[in-house]
Amino acid sequence: MKAALLLFASINDPKDAAFHDWCTKVGITCPGARVLTTTQSVAGRGVFSTKDLVAGEQIISIPYHAALTQGNGALNFPNLAKELLDIRTKNTQKQSDSHYLMRLWNRIRRRQSTVAKETNAGMNAEEYWKEELTAYALEALEQDHPWATWIEQWQRSDPMQTLVDQGTWTHDNLVYTDIYPNGIAKSIHTAVNDFQKMAPDIPEYKIGAAVGIRLEMVDDYLSQYSNKVRTSASRYTLAISRAVGLTKHVTAIIPMHDMINHSTQSNVEMTYNEDDGSFSIIASKDIPKETELFIRYMDVSDEEGNWDDGKATWLLAQWGIPSSPMGSSANVDATSSREKSLVDARSKMAPQPGDFSLHEFVPYQTSSH
Repeated sequence: MKAALLLFASINDPKDAAFHDWCTKVGITCPGARVLTTTQSVAGRGVFSTKDLVAGEQIISIPYHAALTQGNGALNFPNLAKELLDIRTKNTQKQSDSHYLMRLWNRIRRRQSTVAKETNAGMNAEEYWKEELTAYALEALEQDHPWATWIEQWQRSDPMQTLVDQGTWTHDNLVYTDIYPNGIAKSIHTAVNDFQKMAPDIPEYKIGAAVGIRLEMVDDYLSQYSNKVRTSASRYTLAISRAVGLTKHVTAIIPMHDMINHSTQSNVEMTYNEDDGSFSIIASKDIPKETELFIRYMDVSDEEGNWDDGKATWLLAQWGIPSSPMGSSANVDATSSREKSLVDARSKMAPQPGDFSLHEFVPYQTSSH
């Protein structure tokens, strides 16, 4: 009966069918998995195994050209690449504002992480991957590029995305406080309250600070790129929430990989094939047929294995995924998907060739993608 339900969902959802047709056209092969819109997914849509899988088995293969990277974007849209390079050059001297926001977050957390120290030491051109991947995504939609079919399916549903979609925040009141003059920041207050309900163990002031910093990122993006290239606050947050770090200099949004939901009990991992430049989704354990595939977006435990409310705050603001002390370490935290939320996955260290793990997210961290 379960198999029949999954098959029915696959055949009758036109969005899923269109996505898989697109995958075939661009050379993505997935003999062991399929994207399905079904209530059996933790988020309503996810990637499921289509057969019994054994640990180490390749489930999905994705050619490098199918991924959205700055390099691939420049190859497909050379004129836009020149415009982005010009903007990047002019914006380089404005990095001090980002450093201020990082220092603010460190003060809120009341401690400085190793990654944050490295971030404060300096930023380089790779920091602009967020804005540039967004620009390439918008250009693909405008020109009906083959990427468009995939990009049109990017979605998320959480308080942060709702807030950005509404566009009702103001530049002068981005950092959350208890004071909302003239009701200007009512939408921010609503988002913080909604997040608080999702994750009551996270202090409200930390959620507010994270929301404020995220909105400041969006505001900076719009102020620096509007009237120069196509911009969209909604596409910006969608794009960066789907991104994964590959190396210190390469950030990518990888189709199929970006459809896999989050769980602390992950059952797949991504690897890189240096021979042909393709990505592979590999089973990290035996997986029964018709089981949802999961990756872990980030670990919210500290060095002792205890729940870290600072990391948990960013998991919440970044992907709309709540967690709690009971969901730390060996316990399973709440699950969500890149469809509900998805921006800037980070890893604890830059992965070596053939070891492409998700990156731990730290706001304004120099990209290790």
